[in-house]
Amino acid sequence: MNGGRIVVVNTLGGALRHYAAALVASFGSDDVRLLAVDEPSVAGGSGLAWLGRTLRALVRARRLGGRVVVTWPVLGHLDRVLLRLVLGAKVDAALVVHDPRPLVHARGYGAGARWLGRFLGGSVRMIVHSEQAADALREHCPGDEPVLLPHPVAPRSESSRRPPASARPVVRVLGQYKPDRDVALLVALAARLGDTHLLEVVGRGWPPVAGWSVRDAFVDEAELDDLIVTADAVLVPYRRFFQSGVAIRSLELGTPAVGPADSSMADLYPDDRFLADGSVDSWCRAVERAAGASRSDTVALARAADERARGAWRTEYAVP
Repeated sequence: MNGGRIVVVNTLGGALRHYAAALVASFGSDDVRLLAVDEPSVAGGSGLAWLGRTLRALVRARRLGGRVVVTWPVLGHLDRVLLRLVLGAKVDAALVVHDPRPLVHARGYGAGARWLGRFLGGSVRMIVHSEQAADALREHCPGDEPVLLPHPVAPRSESSRRPPASARPVVRVLGQYKPDRDVALLVALAARLGDTHLLEVVGRGWPPVAGWSVRDAFVDEAELDDLIVTADAVLVPYRRFFQSGVAIRSLELGTPAVGPADSSMADLYPDDRFLADGSVDSWCRAVERAAGASRSDTVALARAADERARGAWRTEYAVP
């Protein structure tokens, strides 16, 4: 692929602010422009207004020239059509697809939208961050071959770590509740670890979970970082997921994340030290290893993940 300017259009200017900054850094080029579009939860207004802001950002990207990477599909697979219509046939364009099978309702993922996306926007590449996401796209879009690139990672300074406030190891689940959260697993873990670990859930929409202290609340960026750096381990208890932003964020801040071995988290922890094979015993062992892990070792893992991501993105976009 030819080098040159890269324009990153972040269509979730609030939720993906950190992701977009890490992506720009991964290119390692001085000629990367970032255009941010705030979603309705940040800017207010309707989904139609959000689409309008996205269209204006794409028009600006076309005027800037260069290759375009869009961080999140506003209209699912129909974004491929949108990108081709606005940017023109000759512009190299790519769409990052984080959730090929969204955990919550989203527009543009039905059979008709997938067909239109491929038929009218097939030259727009789809980028994914896990083999699971690639497999899902291959199944839903036969004939398309997604581009698999590592999730950008932006390690923070080890000095950002602060000791937990509790004498017991603090294990936290962070983020909004979704039906794919494995509440039964959390209850089983509490029965085994509740006497020796401080177990907390913080996020919007969570129901009560036996054995866990639950705070149903929205968590902003600053508080999320604080909750991560004051925890000994962060738990990712999904039955199914393609990528966990919380797991990435935790690694960046030097706090191990615990999750399923057959997930994208295996890319972050190549030796599976903090991953579980599905049994409650394996989850307990992973939590205990994470809670006792050296902070410097976790930071080293973050740096290694960052190097892998930078190398892959620079190779894909031919950045020296």
